[in-house]
Amino acid sequence: SSGSSVVVAQASPVTAQRAGRAAAVAAVGVVGTFAVLSGSADEPRPPERVVLASGSLTAYGTTPRDANGDARVFTDNQLHLHVANLPAVPGYYEVWLIDPATMRMFSVGVLNSGTGDALLPLPPNVDLRTYSLVDVSAEQYDNKPAHSGDSLLRGTLTG
Repeated sequence: SSGSSVVVAQASPVTAQRAGRAAAVAAVGVVGTFAVLSGSADEPRPPERVVLASGSLTAYGTTPRDANGDARVFTDNQLHLHVANLPAVPGYYEVWLIDPATMRMFSVGVLNSGTGDALLPLPPNVDLRTYSLVDVSAEQYDNKPAHSGDSLLRGTLTG
């Protein structure tokens, strides 16, 4: 006869119990992972950084007009810079704080690229009312620590 036969397998009670436990453990794992990844509404969030002063940076001198940036100083004496479209330079980019009344200045640090973000430490005693001008300059690898005179971006901190 050409009849087809269907074989039905039946799990033993021990196998069915193990499969049920495995499914329950897997469900708890998924729910637990989701809870960890999504966080709870009752969990405290990290505190927002408090901004002491901020300002927009605009192209300076012969720098292309699309070069720009933003500066924010946080209460933990960190200067956050976001810059975009700085022209390529053969050396590097250096960040300065300048006293616009006297043009005295000091270097804050170096940027890794002409587009992106940097977080630079500031001296704890810096007076942002005096050193209110942020300057990004093009510098050469010439062993001269002074400002090159080639400013690319400038902006005034207020706040």
